[in-house]
Amino acid sequence: MNFKLHQLKCLQTVADSGSFLAASKELGVAQPALSRKIAELEKLVEQRLFERSSQGVTLTAAGERFLRHARLILQQVDRAEREMELERTDASVEVNFVVPPTLSLFVAAPLVKAVATDYPNIRVRCHETHWDNARQMMESNGADLALVTNGHAFKGCHAETCARDRVYFGGRIDERFHGHAPMDFAEACEMPLVLPGPNFLIRRVLEEAARKRGLRLNIRHELNSGPLLASYLEEGLGYTISIWQTFFEGVARARMFARPLSNPEFERDLTIISAGWDAPDPAIGIVRRYLRNRVRELLRTGILRGAIEAS
Repeated sequence: MNFKLHQLKCLQTVADSGSFLAASKELGVAQPALSRKIAELEKLVEQRLFERSSQGVTLTAAGERFLRHARLILQQVDRAEREMELERTDASVEVNFVVPPTLSLFVAAPLVKAVATDYPNIRVRCHETHWDNARQMMESNGADLALVTNGHAFKGCHAETCARDRVYFGGRIDERFHGHAPMDFAEACEMPLVLPGPNFLIRRVLEEAARKRGLRLNIRHELNSGPLLASYLEEGLGYTISIWQTFFEGVARARMFARPLSNPEFERDLTIISAGWDAPDPAIGIVRRYLRNRVRELLRTGILRGAIEAS
C-alpha cells in the first residue's frame, strides 16, 4: 500500500476540523486539491473513509480505524524530525520572544512549556511589551521572534501572517449594551472609553480613524495594564475597543459583551515576526513552529477569533 505522508496529514486534518473547507485553509491547499488527495487515499485503501453531508464530514468505521494508525505514523515521523533537529541545535540556546499584554496570558506559558518539554536545551525567554517597543527590539536584533498585529511594518524583519482578526467594542453587560450585533464606530467613540496609551498601536489606529471622520474618542481612563483595564470594565467604569481575547474570559462567564466594530470594520493581521530574512537558527525555527501551532489552537478553541491564514 503506497500511501504518502501528506495524504495521512490531509486525512488527520479533515477529521479534526470536520470539513474540507476548514482543513484546506489550515493546510494551505485548495479545497478541490484536498478532495482529490482524500479520494486517492480512499482508492488506495479500498475503503470509504468519510461520509459527506451538507453539515460537513464524519469518519466511517473504517476511517476511524485507519486514522488511529495514521496518527501513530505521523507522531513517529514528527518525533524523528524533532530528534534530528535537536541534534543540529547547540547544547544550550536561548530564544527571545516578544508578545503584547493582550496575547501573553494565552501564549507565553504554554509556548515555553511545550518547547521545554520536547527540547530541554532550548530556553524561551518571554518579553511582554507594547507594539512600539516590540518593533524596536526586533529591528535592533534585541529579540528573535515576536507575535504582534500588523508586524509587516517592522523593517528588516520577516513577517508571516498566521491569522486575521476583528476589533471589538465591549465591556460589562448592561441594559444598553449586550449581545454581539455589530457596533457603529461613531457610536462607540461617544461612549466612555478605557484605552491604553498612545504607545499602543491600537490607540493610534483608533485615533486616526476617528480624526478622518471628524470624530473624537471619549477617553475616560488611560491604562496600559491589561489586568487593570479588565478590572475597570468589570466594575462598569467604561468600555474598551480591543481584540477578542481581551473580552474572552468575561464573555465566557456571561459578565461581558463584545460587538465587532462596523463603519468601518477594523481588521488586523496577527503576524509572527522573525529577525532578518536569512534562514533562522534551528532553535528559532523550532520555536516559531510551536508558536504557529499555539496560535492555531487558540483559533480553534475560540480564545482567538479570525480566519486562519495559510502558512
